[in-house]
Amino acid sequence: MNTKAIKFIFAIIIPFFMVQHAIASGFPMRKGKALLAPYLSYFVAKQYRDLNGQKYSYANGGKYSSFTSQLYLEYGITDHLDLVAKLPLTSAQFKDNTQRNSNTALSDVEIGLKYNLLEFNQKKYFLSAQALAAIPLYGKNGNPSTGYGQFGSELKLLFSGSTPAAYFNVEAGYRQYFGNTFGNVGQLSYIATSGLHLGKNNQLMGEINGISSLRSNQFNPENPASNTEFTFIKANISFGQRITGENWIFAGLFHDIFNRNSGIGQGVTVTGIIRF
Repeated sequence: MNTKAIKFIFAIIIPFFMVQHAIASGFPMRKGKALLAPYLSYFVAKQYRDLNGQKYSYANGGKYSSFTSQLYLEYGITDHLDLVAKLPLTSAQFKDNTQRNSNTALSDVEIGLKYNLLEFNQKKYFLSAQALAAIPLYGKNGNPSTGYGQFGSELKLLFSGSTPAAYFNVEAGYRQYFGNTFGNVGQLSYIATSGLHLGKNNQLMGEINGISSLRSNQFNPENPASNTEFTFIKANISFGQRITGENWIFAGLFHDIFNRNSGIGQGVTVTGIIRF
């Protein structure tokens, strides 16, 4: 496929790819190279949908909000094998006319390995597999909670490609949480990202990402991180500016476009990309 055709395809796709950029991707780091990505996001929801898709407003003027700061690290152990790690800190709050609950704690710390399985078409396209552990380093009794407080593991496939004009990343994964508090919780995750280079120093990036959680019998719209049966899909659009070399900063907006047993919200993100 030639460059003009790829530009045309991305020009069509981008308007539909309006939380987090695909910092992790199928592209290998290569031995001795590293990527550090600080990430900030703010999310707010005043409405939610139940399992049947019925929309409700929080009673008594209620509002759920969360602020997340995160550090993502990827390091090339070999040309095909990368270490990946994520350290997130979340501050969550639910308040209405009668109550105000807030909690600041770590979310699940993630650490694992990514292996590049295939490179093809003159190393323009890459297929990788990733395995990681999700480790809870926080208490189970926070309200709102920042996670299940249970150990988890995840397997994921990542497919990425690039041309001088554009790039893309597609991911699909399955995560399993184990424990006694919520029982075994299984989650499907999916991400599709595309980006266009707007000259040498700017990028336009769009993303659709979502999670479907498969465990039933747990839903509290005021405490969404404790919910075990839900589906949401978010759309994100962001603009990137080169700082220096291969270091970038992205600012974006996101909105929920599909919800079941989850809040209907929107927010903003800021992401840095530092390579060394």
